[in-house]
Amino acid sequence: MLATIINIARLHLRLTFNRPSIFVSYILMPILFTFLIGQALADDGNAEPVILSVKVANHDNGELGAALIERLATEPALSVQEVDQQAGVAAVEGSEAVALLIIPADFSQSLATGITLDFYVDPAAIAQARTVERIVLAKAGELGGALATASFSAGVAERLGLFDAGVDRDAYLAEGIDLALAAWQSPPVSVSAQAETPLATPEDAIPTGVNQSSPGMLVMFAMFLMLGGAAVLLFEREMGTLRRLLVAPISRVSILLGKTLGIYLSGVFQVAILIVASLLLFDVQWDRSPLALALMVLSFAFAVTGLSMAMAAWARTAAQVNSLNTLIVLSVAALGGAWWPLEIVPSWMQTVGHLTPVAWAMDGFHDIITRGLDVTAVLAEVGILLGFGFVFLLLGLLRFRYEQA
Repeated sequence: MLATIINIARLHLRLTFNRPSIFVSYILMPILFTFLIGQALADDGNAEPVILSVKVANHDNGELGAALIERLATEPALSVQEVDQQAGVAAVEGSEAVALLIIPADFSQSLATGITLDFYVDPAAIAQARTVERIVLAKAGELGGALATASFSAGVAERLGLFDAGVDRDAYLAEGIDLALAAWQSPPVSVSAQAETPLATPEDAIPTGVNQSSPGMLVMFAMFLMLGGAAVLLFEREMGTLRRLLVAPISRVSILLGKTLGIYLSGVFQVAILIVASLLLFDVQWDRSPLALALMVLSFAFAVTGLSMAMAAWARTAAQVNSLNTLIVLSVAALGGAWWPLEIVPSWMQTVGHLTPVAWAMDGFHDIITRGLDVTAVLAEVGILLGFGFVFLLLGLLRFRYEQA
């Protein structure tokens, strides 16, 4: 009996993989989608910082307007260029700059007592313009503080009679402003931030890039192939192949178990190829826990095999299975987190998703790939997937008809 089951399974595998179109549809296509969707979901931690372009029209009659521009130019988040007001307006309207800062003519004279700076901004970049506004206010505050400090120092010098002794007041004030501004370069308190590489990936890490798309496309395309096995089984029933097998000295149980084993092995074979391809092409860390990975692959394939046999038992024709195949796979793939991480959807969607084997398969694969956990972390997912498989398989084996009604 065992030899018969193995021979029937081998025949199913040969019939499944003897067409070049199978490798294109179920091997090359998931690899391509893994790359494309992985790029769309990528979290690029090495992205270049955004530099905001700012134009400045300086109408100041004194020297503090130029000093403000110099202070702004030291800000790494800004690209500052001094222009005339008309050119600055044109740059903002042409989206070449986030904002135009207009420094009024009495800026130097009025900074100590309070003055309003005018901004001309792009309405489509309000958030960036607010960032520029905060930076300008901070730099103007530094300049105002330096002016207040220098003015206080000049007042003390005047009371001491330094200016009566021949010291130039304007030069003294200008030097005081320069010294106060220089003090901002070495503040008494500073904060240092350093990014550290975590020793272990946290258990609540959300998968991104190919870490999401690789298991997602693997799960979805494996379901397409394995549920297609139900259509093959019904097609053989329609063509009378199963009826002819019943004439041979082969038990019905052997026939059905052989077909079931063939569907199961086809899924395991496809999943193994996709895992190796993702490991080599995209550096997806499938190999973090080989034992956990083996248990997940075998249990997931078993769950989908059971679903395939249940479909074969409840559907009437191969065409009906093919139609249901697309509907079921796309629905459970979306609900179960094969297209995007379940962690980013509302809680009710996560609950609904876990009514399908896809969500449990994705949880287990993410525990291995993204979170770096070992076999103990996936035992719950393995058990639930096996439960799905036993229920589906029992329904299929009990109800399957060898002859078309």
